[in-house]
This record gives sequence, C-alpha cells and structure tokens, in this order.
Amino acid sequence: MNKNIILLLTVLGCVLSSCFQQYNNDDKFRKGWSVEWEENFDDQLDQTSWSKIPSGKHHMYRYMSDSSALYVLEDGNLILKGIANPLDDKRLPFLTGGILREGVKANETKRIEARVRINAKVGASPYIALVPDTGEDNIIIDIIDQYGNDEFVYQSVTSEYTTTQGMPDNPPSSALVSVNPMEYHIYGVEKYPDSIVFYVDGTRTKKYPRIPTDIPGQFPFNDMDMNLLIGLRLSKDTDQAVLPAEVYIDWVRYYEPQTEETSK
Repeated sequence: MNKNIILLLTVLGCVLSSCFQQYNNDDKFRKGWSVEWEENFDDQLDQTSWSKIPSGKHHMYRYMSDSSALYVLEDGNLILKGIANPLDDKRLPFLTGGILREGVKANETKRIEARVRINAKVGASPYIALVPDTGEDNIIIDIIDQYGNDEFVYQSVTSEYTTTQGMPDNPPSSALVSVNPMEYHIYGVEKYPDSIVFYVDGTRTKKYPRIPTDIPGQFPFNDMDMNLLIGLRLSKDTDQAVLPAEVYIDWVRYYEPQTEETSK
C-alpha cells in the first residue's frame, strides 16, 4: 500500500513538473488576456519606460545605486546585482540595483508576469513588488519576496489593515510557495477590483479578497496607482565574501483582459 502511494505521488509530481515546465517555456498567450506591453531586455534598458530605483530610507531602497556595475545586460537578461561597496564607506557598505516603471492604475484589471531566476545569497532578499506611486511604505503587493538560501518564495499583501490594525490572518495575507529560485520561474499577479491573485508558473497560489469589514485599510489596492519594482535588498549584516547576489530578469509582460476585438 505504501509503495503504491509513493508511486502515485512520484507520478503526480512528474506530471505537475512537466506542466510547469511547459508553461515556463510557453509563448506569450494567456487564456483570457492579451499582451499590452512586454520587455525582453535584449539590447538595452528602455529608459523611457524604466527607471533605476533611487536610494531611500525604506529598507527596500537603503543601498540602491545607479552604478552601471549593478545593471548588466547579458544573454537576453537584465542582471541586477548586490555587491560590496568598492569604496570604504561604513555608512554605505553595499550597493544594490533595482528598476521601476508604471505598474497598474486605480480601478484597472491587469495581469503582470516576470520570468526570473535568482542567484541566492545569505543576507540578500530579491523582490518583485507593486507599491503606491505616492511613496506610502505600508502598502505593498509582493509578487515575490525571497530570503537567502530559502527554497521557497513569499507572495503577500501588506496594508494598514495587516500591519497597524494587526489583521494579517483575516483573510490570510501571505503564502509560502515551494520553488527552487535558482531556476527560472514565471511569477505573476492579477489585480481585480475585489481581489489580488498570485501565480507561479501558471499555477494559482493565493487569492487575497476584499472583505466586508469596518476596520480601515483592508483593500486599498484598487484605489491607487501602483509602480512595478524589481530589485534586491541586502541586510546590513550580510557577509561581503558571499556577494554578488543577482536577479536575472528574462522578460516582463503586462496583460489586459481580452476583448472580442483583441481576440480576433
């Protein structure tokens, strides 16, 4: 009996792995969606659409720099790096790369995907996120957040409701997804007026809904314009000897709901 169960689980795992791989290598078609724009990073960073994330007090931006050493185009990837500061500066021991562009507008229904792999290092935390263009730092949609050598990623939402109001579990605001971040995966999110839905390699991993509640700040995500950020942060205690940490971005795609016109 036990052998049969093990065999069944093994076969099921192989089937799922095959499906994920097929999706990972799939073309840009997604059922029900049409591509509005895509960035393949083949030649150069389109600086009319993308900007380098400026440094700031928030931990996501603490070591951000526009140094060209942190932004490398290679084999159709944009590689964002986290390195030790070559200058002896105790106030700024590290430099990290990150990019941003306009993400989703208020009241829009959109889908965003990015095909990414991570050269993980202890002390490094790569991320793909949507943040308010107003700069508020307690509202975030984390398409992925990955820590050190963990073989999983977090997908989550952060808001006044989940932090200040102390309600991260009603409804659950985060999911842990088992993946090997050192391999390419397609990380995605769909934003609706009443929910945020997360994906990895085409598999839905989590839905965070708008719920009826008198507690403020539960679902602010449809009411504001949000920017798309891809980057990495480093802990101040990171061992410089393990660096660089790297994020390889193969492509980013932005979808709108398919209509009769776009489906023709």
